[in-house]
Amino acid sequence: MINYEDIMKDAPHLICYLISLSKTHDFYINKHIKNETEILPSQYYMLMFLYHEMGTNQSDIAKACLMDRSGVSRAFKDFEEKGLITREIDENNKRAYKIALTQKGIETAQFLERKELEWDEMICEELDISRDELFKTLSELSLKSLYFNRKYF
Repeated sequence: MINYEDIMKDAPHLICYLISLSKTHDFYINKHIKNETEILPSQYYMLMFLYHEMGTNQSDIAKACLMDRSGVSRAFKDFEEKGLITREIDENNKRAYKIALTQKGIETAQFLERKELEWDEMICEELDISRDELFKTLSELSLKSLYFNRKYF
């Protein structure tokens, strides 16, 4: 029987490693979301985007999270019912809402932020490069990928 280490050791493409990181991260963070918060795993990125971009509007959140506006609207209705956000009409656009986290929403996001940092530290320990160097390299790869897609697609 082949084991996981052998599969990853012989992976032929960068994407294999990125998928592995993504899947193991999702497993880790979803466990904490399901067991210790009131949000759904599918709502995670919206909550964290709001935490880092407080007061933004639904359209920008949908764009940043690669979702349609109706999906974001449904999630925010759920967030509002659970006391995680407030919505106020945008003074510059009466058809749009500015979204802000409540104290409960902030506390939920801070808890998940701590879990993210724990995961980062766990997978970065004992590496030959620092966490900052790793992030710099991954950022460069991500930007290069985005520029490539913009140029050719």
